[in-house]
Order: sequence, then structure tokens, then C-alpha cells
Amino acid sequence: MLSKAWREELWSVGGLLAVLWLLGLQAGLSGWLVPVGLIVYLLWHLYHLLRVARWLDRSSKRLPLNTPGIWGYVYYRLEERRRKAKSGKKRIGRLLKEFKTSTRALPDATIVLNRDFHIQWLNKAAKNLLGVRKTDAGQPITNLIRHPELQQYLVAKEFEKPLYLQFRVDIHLSLRVVPYGKQQYLLLVRDVTELHRIEQMRRDFIANASHELRTPLSVLQGSLEQLETGIGDTSELRKPLARMKRQGQRMMSILQDLLTLARLESRHEGDQPQSVSLTVMLEDIMEEARAASEQLGGHRFHLDIEEQISVSGQREDLYASTSNLVMNAVRYTPAGGDITVMLKRVPGGARFEVTDTGAGIQPQHLARLTERFYRIDTGRSREAGGTGLGLSIVKHVLERYDSRLEISSQPGAGSTFAFTLAEKYLEESGQRVVSSAREVS
Repeated sequence: MLSKAWREELWSVGGLLAVLWLLGLQAGLSGWLVPVGLIVYLLWHLYHLLRVARWLDRSSKRLPLNTPGIWGYVYYRLEERRRKAKSGKKRIGRLLKEFKTSTRALPDATIVLNRDFHIQWLNKAAKNLLGVRKTDAGQPITNLIRHPELQQYLVAKEFEKPLYLQFRVDIHLSLRVVPYGKQQYLLLVRDVTELHRIEQMRRDFIANASHELRTPLSVLQGSLEQLETGIGDTSELRKPLARMKRQGQRMMSILQDLLTLARLESRHEGDQPQSVSLTVMLEDIMEEARAASEQLGGHRFHLDIEEQISVSGQREDLYASTSNLVMNAVRYTPAGGDITVMLKRVPGGARFEVTDTGAGIQPQHLARLTERFYRIDTGRSREAGGTGLGLSIVKHVLERYDSRLEISSQPGAGSTFAFTLAEKYLEESGQRVVSSAREVS
């Protein structure tokens, strides 16, 4: 359509100039009529440019679509664009109205933030929950929700996980930031006070029940040991007493792991970190592992450990996580099998791995291994002395260090449990120790 309009315009201009030239020849004014025609043609274009400029100032006024030449095409296209823009504006307005209506009905606080995290829009729930008003538009959200963790959360822009805050003494919030559009963000805030209260009740119950049960179990254990030493080797009571003692020890192990989980869940993020030497701590763990291995028939331990790897954290938590992984390898690896323990620096942090030559794990079980009391083979786990809580403890500890447990296993070919501590938790560099192998039989 554009090419057609241009051809018509060129033919019109060419025809006009030709007529003026012929008339000028006949009248003896050939040197005047053509320039005059060009000036008139220029004035024609200036007139239409003025009309377009006025239309742009008052776009509601319709353009003359029946204008001949190229300007008719220009007017047609401008009018078409105006109609589409008007239709799009109505559609966007309708969608915006629906969005505002739906967000007003949401029970969660919803706040629209710009690229600098300044408030652009909010719903009624935001006013009720956070005390933010419409007059606060343009203010940084951190000026209204004053919390250091929120500031760090927004600066890091790691929005994959929600942020949990204690907004006031009696209010706990879950905040999630959803990026959208061109560097805009949707802040969703939910009141999780009731969920927090229920979770706290659950943790308190487990901790209190574990504490209360530990005392009577200790008395029973002591009584069983006294009975066991007071009877003869040929007594018929020796076997049932031994079974009772084993079950009592197992219950004590379960209670101890439950107390550890309760401690991990109730610990505050602001606990003062300590300097923990992973190398020294691992030496203590390996002594316990070798002692346990001797009772199970012995294993070959292969160590690949660096010296002087220290982290900033809580020793008892790190000890619980690494000890559980090493002791699990001892429990579930047949006598004479190989257990490899590695601790070394890698790009971005320090990596800890435990590899065994046990029976391995079927793929369908891998995703659930860190669930509490989840067992692949209940009878085998109990026989090995497992409580079903060890890997859950490891998971909780690693979450505090922004890490996760990596599990790879091949049925019949053993398993590898590993995790990596980020560089920000490390304190000093180390030197490599020559790998060693030691057989315990």
C-alpha cells in the first residue's frame, strides 16, 4: 500500500510539473511556472505537517482520511495506530482493574516495587498487616519494614526461597519477592504467626518429651546392667536382659537424636560462631569410627584430608553432621569393605565426602533419605543401630551453612554422601596431606 501511494504521489508531482512546463513554454514563462509549482507543492506538505502536529497535540480529533496522495496514506496509518492504541489502552486498563480487584481480595499483603525497591502500589492487606499506607508510595520498603535481614535479602536478590522475619514481638512473617516486567518486583507478605506457634509447640513437645523420657530410660538401663551382672552366665534371663538392654540403648539413641534436632530447630541465627578446625574434629570422628568398625569385623579406611581447614560455625553441629555420615558408612558397609573419607578445598569452598562399598541405594529412595525415621530396610537399619534421624540432622545442619547434602549411589556398588561449605565460612588455607589407607580388622 505504501509503494502504491508513493507511485501515485510521484505521478501526480511529475504530471503537475510537466503541465506547468508546457504552459510556461506557450506563455513564455517556462522559467517561472515550474519553481512556483514546486513552492506550492512545498506549502501543501507544510500545511499537512501542521495538521499532523496539531493532531498529535489533540489526538482525539479525527484526521481527514480522504486526502489524496501520500498524506492520505499517512493519515490512514496514524488513525489506524490511534485506534489500536485506544483499544490497547482500554484492554490494559481492564486488566489493571481486574488485577487490583483480585489483589485487594487477597488475604496476603501485596506490594508492587520498582527496580530500587520503592513502593509503587499496595493492597488493603498490606495496610492491615504492615501498617503501610497509600501515601507511602515512592518510599523504599526498607524504610517501612526496618529489618537488617530484609535489607540483605533485597541486596542479594536471591529470591528462590522466602524470607522469614519476626516483624513484631507477636507477629512472624513470610516474605517472597517475585521479579516481573522490566526490573519490577512483587512483594508478597504472609502472616505465619499461627504456623510458627504450632511449629514451636511441636519442637517444645519433642524436646520436653525427650528430656522427660531420658531420665526413666537411664534408670532402666542402669537397672538392667545391675541385673545382668548379678545373674550367672547360664541363667535363662541373660538373653532377654540383653535384648532389653539393646532396645534401651536404641531408645536412648533416638532420644539423643531428637534432642539434637530440637536444638537445631530452636537455635537462633544470631548465635555467636566459633572457629572450628574440621581437620582436628575429623580426627576425633575417625577414632570413633575405627572403634565401631572393630566391633563389626573391620573395614579399610582411606583418608584424603587437608590440614588446617577451619570454618566459622558451631562445632557440635558440624560434628553431628560429619559424624553421622562417617558412622552410617561404618554401619552399612560389610566387614572388610572400603570407606573413603575426603576433606579438601575446592573452588568456592571446602568439600567433605564419604564413600563406601556397601550395598548401595535404589534410586527411588534417594529423595526421601533425609526424612525423619525414613528407612529403606527397617529390619536392617535397626540391626545396624540406626535411628532414622541421622540424615535429617545432617540436612538441618547444612541448611544453616547454605549447603545441601549430595547423595549418589549405585545398587551393589556403594554410595557417596557429600556436601560443600561455601568460601565465606572458611577461615584459613591448608596444606595437602598425603592420602593414607589403614585397615582395621
